Amino acid sequence: MINKMWFQKHQTSISLCLLALYFIINGFINSTTVLMEAMRTPPLPFSVWEPFVWEYTSAIGSFVVVCALAVALNRYPWNWGHPLFSAYQYIVIGLLFALSHVLFMVISREVIYALAGRDYQFAVSLEQWAFELLYEIRKDVWSFIFFVVLIGFYRYTIAHWLGNASSIALDREKSPGNKKDAELPSDDLLLIKKLGREFLINKRDINWMASSGNYVNLHIGANVYPMRTTLSAFLDANTHLPFRRVHRSFAVKINDINNIEVAVSGDGIISLTSGQTVKMSRRFKLTATQ
Repeated sequence: MINKMWFQKHQTSISLCLLALYFIINGFINSTTVLMEAMRTPPLPFSVWEPFVWEYTSAIGSFVVVCALAVALNRYPWNWGHPLFSAYQYIVIGLLFALSHVLFMVISREVIYALAGRDYQFAVSLEQWAFELLYEIRKDVWSFIFFVVLIGFYRYTIAHWLGNASSIALDREKSPGNKKDAELPSDDLLLIKKLGREFLINKRDINWMASSGNYVNLHIGANVYPMRTTLSAFLDANTHLPFRRVHRSFAVKINDINNIEVAVSGDGIISLTSGQTVKMSRRFKLTATQ
């Protein structure tokens, strides 16, 4: 069984390796298919290496633009509140996806053929250029839709497997003219989604936090809840809570500190009231002891 914290720490590398493996296998199957189809009616109309160049320049280009697509989907997630605007954004992203892929293929093939002392012709006339571009864009638009769905499904599955924490704000019912209700602070709650279930935890119950790749693991007693954010971002958004950074990768709740053992080097170990220990670096020593 894969350790979840190990997966969190290496999630980006694992995702990139899986994506690269897909394109390596797909490129091999496509190139050998082209080669074997041509071998049915010899002689070959091209050199043996050419199908591999065609398919792997396409595969490498696809890998690059899919990585860029994943970043774009983070920045521009689909907004059901404004579907027309989101559709416009995704049309633009899809066209950029297709054109970038075609541009990468053509340029890389031109370079490889030039190094081999050959001439690569993507098209020889304006009409052929239009036809070839339409042919490639048609395929890439379908690939764009496929990878948008695949990335969304992959992220949804991983989030529910790991258990995803996200901040929420509960609306308070305010009576007209009731200043006391208006002055009440918002609840510091986190919504936990795990294995199809949802429940709430209070941020003030967090004992300590540990950075783990693209996640911050929130430790509450014996339970660990991953949240997709950085440790710095979480602390900056919750400066009103009694959390202090004590290490590049760790933060603790000041109220839960039992004692601190400081070594000659300035580094130390923080013992919490729960019996757990957290490393402290000398860089954050003053912050931890405030």
